[in-house]
Amino acid sequence: MPTLLVLGCGYERVDGHTMGTTYSIQADCGLARPQVESVLAEVNRQMSTYDASSELVAFNRAPVGEPVRVAEQVVDVVAAARRYSTLTGGAFDATVAPLVALWGFGADASSVPPTAADIQAALGEVGHDRVRHERQPPRLEKLAPVALDLSALAKGHAVDELARTVRAAGCAAFLIEIGGEVRVAGASPGGGPWHVGVESPLGGRLAVLKVTEGAVATSGDYRQRPRFDAADGARAGHVIDPRTGYPADHDTALVTVVAETAREADALATAFLVMGAARGEAFATRHAIAALFATRDGTNLAITQSPAMAKYR
Repeated sequence: MPTLLVLGCGYERVDGHTMGTTYSIQADCGLARPQVESVLAEVNRQMSTYDASSELVAFNRAPVGEPVRVAEQVVDVVAAARRYSTLTGGAFDATVAPLVALWGFGADASSVPPTAADIQAALGEVGHDRVRHERQPPRLEKLAPVALDLSALAKGHAVDELARTVRAAGCAAFLIEIGGEVRVAGASPGGGPWHVGVESPLGGRLAVLKVTEGAVATSGDYRQRPRFDAADGARAGHVIDPRTGYPADHDTALVTVVAETAREADALATAFLVMGAARGEAFATRHAIAALFATRDGTNLAITQSPAMAKYR
């Protein structure tokens, strides 16, 4: 059950469980726990792939050409997913669902390794241009066979929704975290910026970021165990490249991004992990994105970062 802890200096804390992970909020004002949990329940009802009654599942089950009414927030997230897909050249794509399932992950996970023919067939159903969205009324429509997986955005979106809720409650300073996705504002309980730790794939702490306003998200190849080996016997991680249909083929273990919103940080961290450190760092540098990369170097990690990350370390 969630607990409420008084931290001192007027800060309070709410902890609990959501989306198969944990959440935590620290804020400089009183928090209405039922309202917090209502926001989280609503995001799950809209975007969960594990809830058979969610709006996302209803869309995934709908036939091609049949508009499906959804919440405005779902349309907003799908529209954002399309923007990130275009921006990253397809390294991020929310229609990756059939490939994720083939590689043994997600609500519809396969129990057998995919064949090359399976992967080729699934690739034929991947592409953000297969989904049309409308805002008035809010609805989604398949233009071709496709399934959405918003898991690389939903936690970040939920963090941002909680940030709006907490601000509406009159909080000027807060830290909100869901499963490692973080958003902060104002001063920490000790004064000054919030210190956000980045977990190392090797255990312990990789870095500490100092953030006063913004969001931090991390994507890593170590957070889920591989379900299958790749065809050549190489390690097959859970990060699937939507462009090839196969697990990302590089030694990048972790990417952390600082951005204005948790949704943006979430999407970009996923895209950069697909790209790998070399391409991801070049992209982040070109677009002035704060990104930190950890690459496996034997039994050690090589740490690199884009220039925009320097102000947070």
